Amino acid sequence: MAILMKGVEKGAHWYTRDGVPMHRVMKADGSGDRATTLKDARRLGLLPSVTGVIGVLARPSLESWKMKQVAQAAMRMPKAETESEEYWVRRVIEGAFEQVEDAADVGSSVHAALEAGVAGDAYDEARWGVYVRPVLDGIAGRGLAVTAREKTLVNASHGFAGTADLFFTWPDGAPGILDYKTKRTRPGEKVEAYDEHRLQLAAYAATEYGDAYIGRVRAVNVFVSSTEPGRVEWVHHGDLTPDWSAFRLLCGLWRHLKGYDPRCAGS
Repeated sequence: MAILMKGVEKGAHWYTRDGVPMHRVMKADGSGDRATTLKDARRLGLLPSVTGVIGVLARPSLESWKMKQVAQAAMRMPKAETESEEYWVRRVIEGAFEQVEDAADVGSSVHAALEAGVAGDAYDEARWGVYVRPVLDGIAGRGLAVTAREKTLVNASHGFAGTADLFFTWPDGAPGILDYKTKRTRPGEKVEAYDEHRLQLAAYAATEYGDAYIGRVRAVNVFVSSTEPGRVEWVHHGDLTPDWSAFRLLCGLWRHLKGYDPRCAGS
């Protein structure tokens, strides 16, 4: 079950109304770039990403996991007599989530290899083939006809944008959408999709195919295990109509919490 969380937009992604990614902007002094902020988005009339909108939700299980990681890191990294409490706390928090950053790096690399593999382009097969080949075999074995890859979508009516991994048609002609996720798994552990996965797919599918066809779209999450190389789980979803309705409500909540209406920006 998800709950509302105002939070901060750390690592948030933004797009122009033309669908150009604007995740980073130049610093005022011209010394480089930095992450785009909500203040920048207001000034530039940017649209939040689908995942940014979903980011106002938090899962209690995830928050519990975060607290556990910090507690374990504190045990591994005792405070030195010479360091301040503020410095130690920052060191513990950074240490607690190093594994998350490492996992994100692996996830980005796997995703890039999948993108290249599906397109028929070259990638480092020696390093990433064990993750990519089972996905390509799954796409071919199911007879999926790819219609678009890494497609950027803009929904000005509801004020969001994003990039979908894969659109395709099933052998019977039904429209489909697929999203890759890397996931740490354990042998025998069941892999399941969460609320945010369905919300993300619904937002992309409704924008691509239109509200009238959302009930016909067959959506899939493909989970690629980063800890069991070669393991890939296909999680199929049913009718996304309720999820699209929920996502539209979530857009309204995002606008309320952020105090910014991207639908009106730049108009």
